[in-house]
Amino acid sequence: MNDTALPALLEFLAGAPALQGMALRAEDAGPAPGTGGVWPRGVTVLRRRADVLGGTSLRCRAEFLLRLCLPQPPGDAAQAAQNAGRLLALQAWVAAQSAAGRAPRFGSDPDAPETLAAAAGRLERADPGGTARYTLRLLAEYTDFYKEDTA
Repeated sequence: MNDTALPALLEFLAGAPALQGMALRAEDAGPAPGTGGVWPRGVTVLRRRADVLGGTSLRCRAEFLLRLCLPQPPGDAAQAAQNAGRLLALQAWVAAQSAAGRAPRFGSDPDAPETLAAAAGRLERADPGGTARYTLRLLAEYTDFYKEDTA
């Protein structure tokens, strides 16, 4: 995964209609409503292939966690439903952008297909002060290619 993946992901998410007005950053979401944070949770190698010319390709899955702090006064079912709808809309938007090839690129192989998915959106906790923290997993599948240096 390239070192610009997290900034590119933040920029991509800033364009999501469901996140308009949110302040996103590369860390945990703050306690103030309207803030969000993204950070990497790790990369898993799904498949490794070596070729006869000394190159190796790795099919990888990177996981990121998006945490959002949203307004949700205690007992306000309408606001809770609106927040849940925001999560569903974001998941659908990410799927559509990925299918259209507009998601950020993570791998080093420009010819390999890449996908970005948003999954497992859920309420993490609701605070008596009128905010709720929601989380969403972002999963990127991509291919990195490494060539043995023979010089």
